[in-house]
Amino acid sequence: MAANACFDTLDGWLDYLGQIHPKEIDMGLDRVERVFNRLNLPLQHSRIILVGGTNGKGTTTALTQKLLTAQGYSVGCYNSPHIHDYKERVTLDNQWFSDAQHCQAFAQIEQARGDIELTYFEFGTLAALCLLAQATPDFILLEVGLGGRLDATNIVAPELSVITTVALDHKDWLGDTREQIGFEKAGIFRQNGKAVCGDLNPPSTVLDQAEKLSLDILWQQQDFTYELNPADNGQAASWNWTSNVSKQQYSDLPVPNMPLQNTSTCLAILEQLGVELDSQVLTNVLADFQIAGRWQQINNQPKVIVDVAHNEEAIIQLVENVKRLKQTTNGKIYAAVGMLKDKDYQSCLSLVAPIFDGFYLADINQPRGAKASDLAACLPTENVTATCENIQTAYKNALAHVQTDDVLIAFGSFWVITDLLEN
Repeated sequence: MAANACFDTLDGWLDYLGQIHPKEIDMGLDRVERVFNRLNLPLQHSRIILVGGTNGKGTTTALTQKLLTAQGYSVGCYNSPHIHDYKERVTLDNQWFSDAQHCQAFAQIEQARGDIELTYFEFGTLAALCLLAQATPDFILLEVGLGGRLDATNIVAPELSVITTVALDHKDWLGDTREQIGFEKAGIFRQNGKAVCGDLNPPSTVLDQAEKLSLDILWQQQDFTYELNPADNGQAASWNWTSNVSKQQYSDLPVPNMPLQNTSTCLAILEQLGVELDSQVLTNVLADFQIAGRWQQINNQPKVIVDVAHNEEAIIQLVENVKRLKQTTNGKIYAAVGMLKDKDYQSCLSLVAPIFDGFYLADINQPRGAKASDLAACLPTENVTATCENIQTAYKNALAHVQTDDVLIAFGSFWVITDLLEN
């Protein structure tokens, strides 16, 4: 494909982006930073928050956006990956940009890059920054794609850097210990900058970088805390949040459809930004919060829940959710699962093996996808109900056999959730 290509459709551009670099992932900032500097984008008009971490980046970004928007601020967001449509990745006040706007941004990047090679994600990140810079929102929230130090989003100058959690994932690129991965995540910190760390037990590398860079940082369980109030005597569960810095407190808040650890981090983000939340606004947003593919119910009788959990930390959260579900469910609970072969699916499946009554396993038919037979080898034979050639077949097979009071939970990858939500 020739340089300085131009396409009339968004699909044309996306096909092109998938062809112009031989690698899906190519860590490093040199190439993307050179193009970014050529663009000279007016990002100084917005306050930029960079959100990194192993799990919880998407929900933390989404809830922060909703809270800021509800308080009357204009907010631009960049997230990845998308579920249904590429345009989900870039939003302004929770609204998508048009196909034409994306095409214009891609053309701007294509002209600026010259002969510099960019990956799909790098090209898309630069285009997103073009769109958001032109919109000049009050805040720009950028979800880090992979790691932090060498991720394309790290070319900006954030006012606030956030680490949600640090866990083992993407070990081929980031390292195989929490300390190594924590160092990569902490690469989004800036000298004398502001930061928030939501991890309950941050690795020493994150602590060391925070001290080395003289950060103004808020730590979960030290500078801010949360507490669950369990359901009792017919009263729904609620939770409390406290800042040990400002002494701000919120009590008896609705429990949102996301881990409270990450919800707590969101409130610390707003505190670091100096945003005063109206307590009723906070209550209303938490009560209605839902993000696609995160413990999302898509069917009733039988109840079907989809979740993108695909690494050990996220699977542990899923196990806790299933345990709570068992307390209110009379029927059996089944799983429809597909996973990528570069994930630690052996450990993930060992965690969920005891809590499901059967597994419908699926191939993920793309280069990184694991086969259903690979997954089946990690489970007791009697637990494997079926192995299928794709997740749609596994899902239909499961629905044909479960009873109306049973529950089916589909999880394991964004590929799984995308395929199910689109059918």
